Amino acid sequence: MTPLNAFAPERDEIYQALEIISSWPDYCQSPLLPCPGLAAELGVGAVWIKDESKRFGLGGVKALGAPYGLKQQLLKLGLEPGSLECRNYVAIAATDGNHGLATAWAAEKFNCRARIFVGGDVDPARMRRIQDNGAELVYVNGTYDDAVIAASNAATAPDALLITDTDYKGDQDVTRDIMAGYAVLGVECARQLHEQNAEIDSMFLQCGVGGMAAGCAIGMWHETRMKPKVYTVEPESAACVKSSIDRNTLTRVPGKLLTRMVGLSCGCPSLSAFEILREVSVGNIVIDDAIAQRVQDRLTSGVGADPALDTWDTGISGISGLWHVAENPALRQKFGITPTSRLLVINSEGAIPDEYL
Repeated sequence: MTPLNAFAPERDEIYQALEIISSWPDYCQSPLLPCPGLAAELGVGAVWIKDESKRFGLGGVKALGAPYGLKQQLLKLGLEPGSLECRNYVAIAATDGNHGLATAWAAEKFNCRARIFVGGDVDPARMRRIQDNGAELVYVNGTYDDAVIAASNAATAPDALLITDTDYKGDQDVTRDIMAGYAVLGVECARQLHEQNAEIDSMFLQCGVGGMAAGCAIGMWHETRMKPKVYTVEPESAACVKSSIDRNTLTRVPGKLLTRMVGLSCGCPSLSAFEILREVSVGNIVIDDAIAQRVQDRLTSGVGADPALDTWDTGISGISGLWHVAENPALRQKFGITPTSRLLVINSEGAIPDEYL
């Protein structure tokens, strides 16, 4: 396959990320779970859940992106990650939860300082986890998108390293590196399906700015050499990927972006992610908070004989999009979901540890 855009990671970059990330002592593939109980409940042929709830002990897929992005930034400065000189630098990021936690964890791992910008609606539990990983929090009176702008402005300081998975202009090399880290997820999925002698027809992937979904898609594309079919899933209050794909241009949605799926509270996609998703998307799903809550309750209790899933308000979103479509006959027909459909979803985060609740 040829590159989709100048700032999407190419094949060699993705496999370099895989080689480096898989060499870390605490790396292991997250499990790919066949879920026959869920498939029967939804009236489809098969469902696999890629379970990120234990990734690097942080409980989220974002741990594939920010740590790799920060390491590459340090190497480009001629620094050995973890060396004494790294203490002179501060990793700066904006977050609505998981990316900030992964950046803080990575900064501590590589002996950097961390400064994380948060909008007004990040919940206290997520903020305490970020602080407990050694980061300074900077509060922004506004949305996640306002925090992105504030972080970018702060990163002009000479000791600052901007670790952003949100790039509105397509000119951030760190965003490319972070997406290469996310692409490891897609490579793993493809290899695990092959090991299970299984195939899928499509994926339902949750989108905030779209980085995780686009990375997963492009990683699977490179590994299988076949373009995947992706249904994007977003909350109705922050459906910026759908709006951008509908208009065929990067589009910012208005409002406060409030949703219980807090990791998806984003008003504008990242440009490189949007260009990938525009290429692989075969449908765009919008869901409300009620279905996300209902599916979270069901999955954490176990469906049929499937084991209970360790998931949380953002992690459940892609599965909720599939559930929303599967239980609605008109949507099943619109999106081509049949009793033989073979589908992949990502549980992108585990539950917040009890001590933060």
